[in-house]
Amino acid sequence: MNTQVQNSASVGQSRLLLVHKLYQQYAGMLLGYMIDVIKNQAVAEQYLIDIFKNVPHELDELTNPDVNPFCHLQAMARKKLADYSSRSTPENESKPALCNNKYTRQMTEEQQLIFCGVHWHGKTIASLATELGKPEEAIRKILKDCFTIIRSNN
Repeated sequence: MNTQVQNSASVGQSRLLLVHKLYQQYAGMLLGYMIDVIKNQAVAEQYLIDIFKNVPHELDELTNPDVNPFCHLQAMARKKLADYSSRSTPENESKPALCNNKYTRQMTEEQQLIFCGVHWHGKTIASLATELGKPEEAIRKILKDCFTIIRSNN
């Protein structure tokens, strides 16, 4: 019985070390990503804390050799940020929030809406098509144009 208690304690400690290692490797990049999206460091830091509170529940996925841990953490962040962007206030209800960086500033408002909607707010192409009253193929073409803008500026 005593051996089982020691084994479960060592398993718990190794899981804690894995979370710490993931934090050390990826927290800075993830925080930078969220600050770029939210434009508020304090809020981004709180989201980072919330994400890493959930990391112990995602350890099996994060340590899978076929999974890129940063991509998985970024997907977790996108889900959190989708909640953030879905909360609307009266002053931003009439106009959707657009992202703002050196690439998106070169896009039209419609391109920004679609690019940011898909990649930062977690919307699907189908939901954007419905929201904008356009066919999905048109949304895909606009998204492709966005990537062309990004590639041409690198």
